[in-house]
Amino acid sequence: MITQEVFDNNLSGILKVHPLKVVVAVSGGSDSMALTILTHNWAIKNGIELTALTVDHNLRKESKSEAETVHKWCEKYGIKHQILTYTGPIPTSNIEAVAREYRYKLLTDFMKKNSINYLFIAHNQDEQCETFFLNLSRGSGVYGLCGMPSISQRFDINIVRPMLLFTKSEIKEFLTSISQDWIEDPSNSDTKYKRVRIRNLKELTSSLELSNDRLNNTMKNMERVRDCVEFFVSECIKKSVISNNSKLVIDKDVLLYYPEEIVLRSLAKLLQTFANTDYPPRFESLENLSSKIKNMQLGHGITLSKTKISFDKAKNIVFEPEIGRGKKTAGKI
Repeated sequence: MITQEVFDNNLSGILKVHPLKVVVAVSGGSDSMALTILTHNWAIKNGIELTALTVDHNLRKESKSEAETVHKWCEKYGIKHQILTYTGPIPTSNIEAVAREYRYKLLTDFMKKNSINYLFIAHNQDEQCETFFLNLSRGSGVYGLCGMPSISQRFDINIVRPMLLFTKSEIKEFLTSISQDWIEDPSNSDTKYKRVRIRNLKELTSSLELSNDRLNNTMKNMERVRDCVEFFVSECIKKSVISNNSKLVIDKDVLLYYPEEIVLRSLAKLLQTFANTDYPPRFESLENLSSKIKNMQLGHGITLSKTKISFDKAKNIVFEPEIGRGKKTAGKI
């Protein structure tokens, strides 16, 4: 059952410190409406400035009127609210992924402009389990089967998911109890989307006793494995990096001493940090790179993540900016 006290206690466990300002993304769906109301009450109690943002994605003719409806609902509670309208080209393929990218861009651009670095979004427990099955269908490893974290970082923004504790039915019960309506997105029942087809498997998974609780336990087990991997990745990087200036020099023998999973994850982190990119390279590319390093087949060098990778005379691995590209300021390795 959702109560303000349960929500507040959950947030206390997620956040190390209370931020001064927070943005909550609200589409008008049941999840985001409940999140916005609960976060508003929490923010008032803790003296935190809250802004609710709705993205009018222009993908459906109703999107503008829905955004205006959300604005009226927020006004009713005294919640500061703004509508961000997407005016770029409408995607014709991979619509969900493209829409998600421009939605995050609109939200994070607003946040950077207003010096806000905490974004609350409304993923719930059912969506967490759907994500597990989605990643399983893609052949994901340990990291993909951990599910979505309660807090993560993207574009220097802290993304907080306080609703992972609650099921969809609990969220709707909460809104009904306070007489608050919500908007039903028709895409949530459109079986052309893989997530919806997985959602429709709920009855089958229940018959197999694959309850949310059991799936969450599996994801927690995967998290422990991921944390173990991360520990050895940090150790591998610390021991294998020889120098990190304009070029990054890595001791090949130290790197390859570790199991393959640690080598691949270390290469991913090293490349992402050196190239200062938002995402690591695709895993297939990392496996190819690892194989070439093991077999001394880098030749005159290969390029990955805008980085030239080669051997020096001592057979150490060298990362340097791709010719013709200036290296952005990278984080410390």
